[in-house]
Amino acid sequence: MDMTPGSQRTLASASARELLHGALRTSDEGEGWVRPWRFSPIQMRALGSCQAWHPGLYRQMARTTAGVTLEFTTDSSEVALELLLDDEPRGTRAVLDYVDPEGEAFPHDGVSCEVDGRHLGLRQPSGDDDCVVFSLDDPDAAPADGVMQLPGMGDTHHVRIWLPCLRGCRLRDVVGNGSFVRGVAARRELLVLGDSIAQGFVSDDPFQAWPALLASRLDLDLVNQGIGGQVFQPGTLLGLAQAVDPACIVVELGANYRYEPCRERLVTRDVRGYLLELSRLWSRVPIWVMSPLWHDEEAYPSHSMSCWRSVPLFLAAHCAPHDQMTLLDGGRLLDHRASLMADGFEHPNAEGSRQLARRLWVRMMMRRGDVEERRTRAQTLLEGAPRRCFPLQEELRRGIGEVLFAEEGCVALSLVPGQVTIWGRDRELAHDVLLMLDDVELVYCLEPALVRDVCLTLGLESVSPVSICVCQGRPKPAAKGHRPSRPREVRPLDASFASVVRERYSHPEYLRQGELEGLLKQGLLLGGFEGGELVGFVGEHPGGSMGMLEVFPEHRGRGWGEALERAKIEDQLARGLRPWCEVWPENRDSLRLQRRLGLKVQAANESCYISRAPEAGEVVAPEGAGDGWAHGAGEEPAQGGDTAQTDEPPACAGDGPRH
Repeated sequence: MDMTPGSQRTLASASARELLHGALRTSDEGEGWVRPWRFSPIQMRALGSCQAWHPGLYRQMARTTAGVTLEFTTDSSEVALELLLDDEPRGTRAVLDYVDPEGEAFPHDGVSCEVDGRHLGLRQPSGDDDCVVFSLDDPDAAPADGVMQLPGMGDTHHVRIWLPCLRGCRLRDVVGNGSFVRGVAARRELLVLGDSIAQGFVSDDPFQAWPALLASRLDLDLVNQGIGGQVFQPGTLLGLAQAVDPACIVVELGANYRYEPCRERLVTRDVRGYLLELSRLWSRVPIWVMSPLWHDEEAYPSHSMSCWRSVPLFLAAHCAPHDQMTLLDGGRLLDHRASLMADGFEHPNAEGSRQLARRLWVRMMMRRGDVEERRTRAQTLLEGAPRRCFPLQEELRRGIGEVLFAEEGCVALSLVPGQVTIWGRDRELAHDVLLMLDDVELVYCLEPALVRDVCLTLGLESVSPVSICVCQGRPKPAAKGHRPSRPREVRPLDASFASVVRERYSHPEYLRQGELEGLLKQGLLLGGFEGGELVGFVGEHPGGSMGMLEVFPEHRGRGWGEALERAKIEDQLARGLRPWCEVWPENRDSLRLQRRLGLKVQAANESCYISRAPEAGEVVAPEGAGDGWAHGAGEEPAQGGDTAQTDEPPACAGDGPRH
């Protein structure tokens, strides 16, 4: 079908001006043509002022249409956009020369299109044409091979066309062969303030630039104010607050300080002034400030008189006073690999942009909703999860710990600082979540496929498999044995027993400050008494599992291990909880005890604790971790097959609160 604008066969059209998103304004260019602008006139004057480092370059970059889109719905099977591209700015070519082979010049830019979530790829006007054409129907959804819907008779398509990142353009109409082309209502915006890395150098496709990918993930419109060569320039935000309504803001500036001589005093002044201005304009909007990304210093050395190494320190100092600002470590947002850089040293390619957008999204989602919203979302996501996720499900149900991340494909929870429980069917997502966490010393991994990623990502070395044992109902009746010579009793211990518990507990170093006192105050530490004498005790770990089982040496071999655990099971059942514990696979006696009590034992190859390897003589355990059944002194096996721990603690026993 002839899609030339003005053709008699054209059934529907709309002015491009009415379909624009991400443009602050437009200017008339005559004969119906309009130019989209992503900066206000006041901002343009500031960018071209004597306060700018490179006013000529900034004016060139500000004319480009990075982040600007046309968005509409239509029943057309084909649409055409009337478009005239500007010449490539000299500043653009200066960067692309590092990307292209010597003697060749490729555009690395164009017009990109999404239809119903499908990416159609890059288009450019050919020859003297002043339009680009997109076929909207999905060939895979055609009724039969080679058969397409008649124009105007097919489904309604949602279309978003991304305009060039590296040059400007003029627009006129969007025409289609259907019955309507209808604009889409504006959303709130993701506002990105940055340099060439934010503008889109060198993703090769406007849709593949990380701000575009991030905005799509967040379901926001994008206002991209990335400018090649830009630094922190106070005064460039004037008038912006009246033009945009950002849901969140990302600041990506600072990399360009490394190319020129610069004084720390002046740079820190500009960083402070810019962030202060930003904070005053949007005091209630979350602002994410990135420190500079990794670059290959050997491939392109920094200027010897640059203060670029101090920029992360300036950012940390001047973000801290503003509650709505979060400083992000750029070194963790992008892997330190030249293969992710289009020029080999600094500008992310399409793969690097995808990684950067994904990790920014992960970090933002860690703040999505309040504590209870994240907990509820995590519980919903874990419905129908594998049985090895029981510890995580139970911690959520009991209100224990803080949910760090809860999105489709991955859930992470922290019991105490430095200790994380994670499950994820999406390995890439879980990897990114781990990268965005701070100071993780121990990971309880509930997904076998993630173990290697956890070790490599966090530099942890010690992997300790563990069996999860879950109560299936009331414990089985105790086997008949010899009647004890003195009366027995199991009851909660109070604060008066604190000193004796700490003295007789095999691993008091695993108790964090106040943990023992909390257990005693809540009545969660049960003591076994024979003839009025304390013979042992059992408690609970911060994650809710049974543990801290300790039978004093002089009373072992009399069935006290089973009696104490049975009492703890009854105690948790009475509180409406589902008892569970964890057992090292080497501790066969304890595993037999769990089965005898009616707990279902899961294979140890489904979950594990991962920690750094302890140095000689060092105890490695998370704060708040008890000893677990495998660590406690337990008791010798009683005659008649009674329980419990006879094994010495395995080499990995210091890694967590296990049986």
